[in-house]
Amino acid sequence: MLNIPTKFAALLLTLVISGIMLMPAASASEPSAEKKRKSYTLSQRVGKKMIKVYDLYAADKLTSAIKLALTIKAKKPYDQAYLNRFLGNMYAGQSGQARKAISYIKRAVKADILSTQEHGSALRTLADLQMQQSHYKLAISRYRQWLKFTKASDPQVWLRIAQAHLELKQFSQVIAPANRAIATFSKPNKNPYLLKLAAYYQRKQYRNTIKVAVKLVELFPQEKTYWLQLGQFYMVNEQYKHALSTMHLAYLKGFVTSATEIKVLAQLYRQNSIPHRSALLLDKYIKSGLIKRNESMLKTVAVSWHQAKELKRAADYYGQAAELGNNVDMYYKQGMLAFELERYDQAIAALTRAIKTNNNAKSKPLHQHANALLTIGQAYFYKLNYPRAYRKMQQAIKSDNVRVVKHAKLWLKHIKATALANKVAYR
Repeated sequence: MLNIPTKFAALLLTLVISGIMLMPAASASEPSAEKKRKSYTLSQRVGKKMIKVYDLYAADKLTSAIKLALTIKAKKPYDQAYLNRFLGNMYAGQSGQARKAISYIKRAVKADILSTQEHGSALRTLADLQMQQSHYKLAISRYRQWLKFTKASDPQVWLRIAQAHLELKQFSQVIAPANRAIATFSKPNKNPYLLKLAAYYQRKQYRNTIKVAVKLVELFPQEKTYWLQLGQFYMVNEQYKHALSTMHLAYLKGFVTSATEIKVLAQLYRQNSIPHRSALLLDKYIKSGLIKRNESMLKTVAVSWHQAKELKRAADYYGQAAELGNNVDMYYKQGMLAFELERYDQAIAALTRAIKTNNNAKSKPLHQHANALLTIGQAYFYKLNYPRAYRKMQQAIKSDNVRVVKHAKLWLKHIKATALANKVAYR
């Protein structure tokens, strides 16, 4: 399974969850209740006082308007309901006064005497306030009450119902209202899709999550976030080819920009057996400074070049990683690749450095110590330095590695025979 960087995964999941909270405040739609309600008007006494309240309210003197409204003694049911609704609306406009606003509007709704438009508006306002106060169960109930009363189908209401279910972790109940919102919006809106995305993801229904993410990319192709999310969900579902094609397209569109995103794309190239591209990508952004040049990243580039059979480049990066971290294994890998490339001086230097570093008690033990001695001996032999080659083979036969000892003994005979045939010293 592909190792998805934790920060990248966390970032993307945060984007999914936070995206659903970006819903604009909705204005109450005109209700279209079929049942006609009896019409009432304010009493003359209350009506006169309300005119003064309106004037203060219109002049943005909200505090004064509330104080004056609170002095009105309404006795008739309609006067009381009207006054309660107006006070609730005014309190809703004040910071930190949501509880008072809810209290007054609840009284107005309970009276069930306001006009069709007024009652519908009160229901909607009450639901919105309860939503803001995280009273999600109550909000759902009020929104559905509003839908039933008005016979309307407002996409924002369906959206908020879906969001409330998500907040309550009732993930299976998110989908239906989100789909109603999608069907009701006059043009594509991202929010219901984000709600469905989060709900499916939380239920680990990754195939459905992917379907929604694909739709988001289709509808909003210029949104970087959705491309990255889609790539992430493909990875979670272990569909690495689709993940790569998605992230590669996102890169071409200029959406893959952070160090973490670049690393994920490079990892996908390797996962899909394209190590050459992985190495080139990391090399580019290490040189640009976007990705930090450290031992771990240099090793990753080296491994990618090695997998791509670019041995010269791999040896170079193993060497850089070794120097930066004084890493025994990296020196060893550099030396072995240099030997394979017939760069004997470099091989001897790197393998000797590996052995010397290995002698440092603080460093990681070199498990291939005997093989390093054997390879150094071979390198000296090919450089025609038979005495040094012979001495290294003598060191190698003292190891506890049976295979190395066997080869070293054969090499000792071969070095001696070759030196004698060429009439040169081998000791």
